[in-house]
Amino acid sequence: MNIEKLLYEYTLHEKRMKLAPSTVGDHERTLLLFLNFIKAEYPDIKDLTDVTKEIVRSYEIYLTAKRDSRGKTMSRERRRKHLSNLKLFFRYLQKMEKVYRDPTAAVALPKLKESVIKDLLTIDEMDSLLKNCTGHSVHSLRDRAILELLYSTGIRASELCTLRIEDVDLDERIIFIRYGKGLKERYVPYGESTRYWLVRYIEKVRPLILSEGENLLFCTMRGTPLTPDSLLAMVKKRAKDSGIKKNITTHTFRHSCATHMLKGRADIRYVQQQLGHRSICTTERYLKVEITDLKEVHSRCHPREREEL
Repeated sequence: MNIEKLLYEYTLHEKRMKLAPSTVGDHERTLLLFLNFIKAEYPDIKDLTDVTKEIVRSYEIYLTAKRDSRGKTMSRERRRKHLSNLKLFFRYLQKMEKVYRDPTAAVALPKLKESVIKDLLTIDEMDSLLKNCTGHSVHSLRDRAILELLYSTGIRASELCTLRIEDVDLDERIIFIRYGKGLKERYVPYGESTRYWLVRYIEKVRPLILSEGENLLFCTMRGTPLTPDSLLAMVKKRAKDSGIKKNITTHTFRHSCATHMLKGRADIRYVQQQLGHRSICTTERYLKVEITDLKEVHSRCHPREREEL
């Protein structure tokens, strides 16, 4: 088995998933570093099935000690990215039955400082953004269906771009995510309002912009596959047209979906499953946003807070 060939096949797989070129390139660079490490430190290994967890741990130590041209060691964030990409690679190889075991399974990623969720949309702002995308044009109907689906499900941009028409169950109001983060599959429900816009798009618009026989759910207005970058450009334009000044991205819909569900008292484990989070700790970030909102309301509305000291 040729190691470079497997990396090439993995890169092609990511391109077929419509991942951003920058993401594919970053994955390739980090994996090449690992392969070069194998060649230098373990020259007898010619097959990835021979990579053990001890070798992966040795690679962790190598990353910690590695210095760049300026003599600086690799940041924790960058080390985490290298190891995360390596885990994804081996998970793919195991799924494709190229390796029998995953030597990265027991690898714990370096912990990072908790990121702050910025530029969330309020429920009113989201309602305004969606309703601003009106009209019966091909463009408007397509964009409204996309925005409604992003907000209703909280799926990632890459997941939406790779949706196929057969992945959408209009009767049960469920979509099937084939390639979630970490190549995990899951089923995600969506609402009745989203179903209404999906039906209009599928019946009136999709046949006009997508070539017959193509199985993607969404595409560009030229009939080419959507990419996360083209999806982001559309979202930013729709946000600007609706008068929203915040820095809106496709991920804003994901954050807003989770936060608004928790405000509606959804069980956190349900939200974890909806978003496809491997760890509930990731989902708990949204609880902190919720408690921040609650503290602001308490400070503004509680009678004891209005008394002068």
